Amino acid sequence: MSKELYIGIMTGTSVDAIDIAAASFDGEGIDNIKSEEFAFTKELQNYLKSLTDDISIKALSQLNIRYTEEIAAAVNEFLNKNKIEKSIVKAIGFHGQTLWHQPDSELCLGEMTRSTYQLGSAIHLAILTGIDTVGDFRTADMAVGGQGAPLIPIFDYAFLSDKTTDTIVLNIGGIANITYLRASGSKDEVIAFDTGAGNCLIDLAMKKLFDKDYDKNGETGRNGTPNEAVLNSLMSEPYIDKPYPKSTGKELFNATFLAKHNVYSLSPKDAISTLTHFTAKSIAHNISKLTDKHYILKIAGGGARNSYMVELISHYSPNAKIERPMLNGIDISDSREALLMAYLAYLRLEEQCGNMPTVTGATREVILGSLAKG
Repeated sequence: MSKELYIGIMTGTSVDAIDIAAASFDGEGIDNIKSEEFAFTKELQNYLKSLTDDISIKALSQLNIRYTEEIAAAVNEFLNKNKIEKSIVKAIGFHGQTLWHQPDSELCLGEMTRSTYQLGSAIHLAILTGIDTVGDFRTADMAVGGQGAPLIPIFDYAFLSDKTTDTIVLNIGGIANITYLRASGSKDEVIAFDTGAGNCLIDLAMKKLFDKDYDKNGETGRNGTPNEAVLNSLMSEPYIDKPYPKSTGKELFNATFLAKHNVYSLSPKDAISTLTHFTAKSIAHNISKLTDKHYILKIAGGGARNSYMVELISHYSPNAKIERPMLNGIDISDSREALLMAYLAYLRLEEQCGNMPTVTGATREVILGSLAKG
């Protein structure tokens, strides 16, 4: 493997795993793709899932290092398993775990303020791995008026667009987001935003009602019946119809949201079925605002493994030809966001801009990320 490698790390809002990917970039293409998924320790995973807004400063400080050390252990295991020498790794792209994302201004100490916070220390990871690490990818875009999200469109535009057919790349993690790529379209024509809830509400309800972390293959939802009244109530959430650019997170789609819309008034299976319909319908509703033509829909993320969810998306999106995202013959459904982090690290070291103002609403392009030397 002669080319320099970049490693990307992503832990999404579902906190289901540590996704690590490696690739090399030459400005025109991507090569040498490798990816692995590593489990969190149960103690850390359960703690991250149970976090509330009232975490103490001490607990946050400790958690920041504890989380980073678990990431470092996974990186070192990834290198060993794939027989990758650290000397050929140019940098790590480290997103961190999003604990707070507030793209809309709110009064703070007398001033209107927007902020985002990702758990994890880039410098600590660089020291533990001995590899230069780039972190804090969202702040620069927000500093120039952007939403700080989504970040993925620049990767999709570079590697997943099609010259003859409009393509929409859908990621269903805790939150669902889409990238709309016009056939042979320019960078300025890319549209991307968060459509709303992905797996997060289903996961919350599965834990409460069935003491399971998620609905495996959509089996529980498939065996329930959606409640139209509750589904309509969920679809009435203003965010669903909010114009893009827009981004969201568990600050909105959380246990309070479920209570507000009386989801738990339903039978357990009907609750999961209704939430699965809500995720699929809200995704399709947002796509329908972009195109009424036939298009390729490439589905990635944990939700791509929920066959009931995919069937419902197909039902609500009759113009879609559903595929998995592929690169160099490799299915990157589970590694796409980790590959993005590797790509953003590459762009940072090449001193190239990584945001897309037409997507985030930023006033200009900026270089994303802070570099920590290993």
